Amino acid sequence: MKSMTQITVGDIDINYKIKGSGKPLLMIVGLSFSLLDWGNKFTELLAQNYQLILFDNRDAGLTSPSPRPYSIVDMADDAAGLLDALNIPKAHVFGVSMGGAIAQQFALKYPDKLDKLILGCAMAGGNCSQMGDISGVMSGNLLDLLFTPTFIKANSQELTEFLAETTPLHSRDAALQRQIQAFASHDTCDTLSDIQATTLIITGDKDIAIPRSNSDLLAAKIPNAKLEIIVEAAHGFSYSHADTTADLIRLFLHQQPNPEKRL
Repeated sequence: MKSMTQITVGDIDINYKIKGSGKPLLMIVGLSFSLLDWGNKFTELLAQNYQLILFDNRDAGLTSPSPRPYSIVDMADDAAGLLDALNIPKAHVFGVSMGGAIAQQFALKYPDKLDKLILGCAMAGGNCSQMGDISGVMSGNLLDLLFTPTFIKANSQELTEFLAETTPLHSRDAALQRQIQAFASHDTCDTLSDIQATTLIITGDKDIAIPRSNSDLLAAKIPNAKLEIIVEAAHGFSYSHADTTADLIRLFLHQQPNPEKRL
């Protein structure tokens, strides 16, 4: 099943796409990005086993601009509202970067809607985290933000074409500022221990945007979490290392949880 359309959720119209079949997997993208930024290869790999729900956050892609300032919790409400509108009672959730912040808040506020949780290159925010260099979002120099120099050199033509397709849908101006302000409000430093979902944390060892230390902290504070580090990968690891990332996710989602591990 493949479709792309809009559905009203609260005060916005969310652009979404359903891809593949199987257990639902809600995919929450990061700051400024649209659902196209996942890339075709990665989503095709996951769609072999799961029903992917891809969508644009408010103020990004083809989803409505937000009529008001908002928080990461509000964006988690958007995600939960999308599942409700699609009549999906429960899903796995994978959030990357700012999407990982949204996924944390989703896990805390909507535990009954969450099966397993996957956090990619994410952070807890607040005063317990270390933000790296995200200036590329504002300057448009996304290649250096997302990928290692080696990957860029080896895939320059493909990446040029990819950015030509995706960049027009990125957040800009007031919309981008609202997303940045929402991301700045994110703080789960004192509530990570309340996340009860079985959790996989994935990051790249060369991430300059949200350094690996943030994933180490998430893994230490979330009770039932496993950390996977992808070697020679940066912030855009799900694109540059699509096979590895998809394999890690499929293995994690296929495994049965062990209740004895939960503290």
